Amino acid sequence: MSPHEAGEVSVTQPVPAPVYLREYQQLLLANVLVDRAGRPLRSGRCPTCDSLVDGYTCPGSLPCPRCRAEPGGRCRRPSGHAADRWHSSRITAAEAVDQRRAATNDSTLLAPWPS
Repeated sequence: MSPHEAGEVSVTQPVPAPVYLREYQQLLLANVLVDRAGRPLRSGRCPTCDSLVDGYTCPGSLPCPRCRAEPGGRCRRPSGHAADRWHSSRITAAEAVDQRRAATNDSTLLAPWPS
């Protein structure tokens, strides 16, 4: 049985994949991209990190496994000063959340690019 016969529709982005980060950001700001259900992805600024929202989990929305920063808080250096980047373990935790979302066919994730 094909995916179409099974009731699954394979949604892809309506535009070619961007090459540069700036192009990706422009597509987000233009609200051109779609989620896996084919709905327009409405981007804005993430309240946690001020980056553009793209449907993926922001590392800052999770607690940091390394420094124990609370969700919404910045990672901390051993000295107690704010770190200028997320700890890699926090990024890995966010990626794991998104992998679980993808495994359950979460329709709010960004649709893949056409091949």
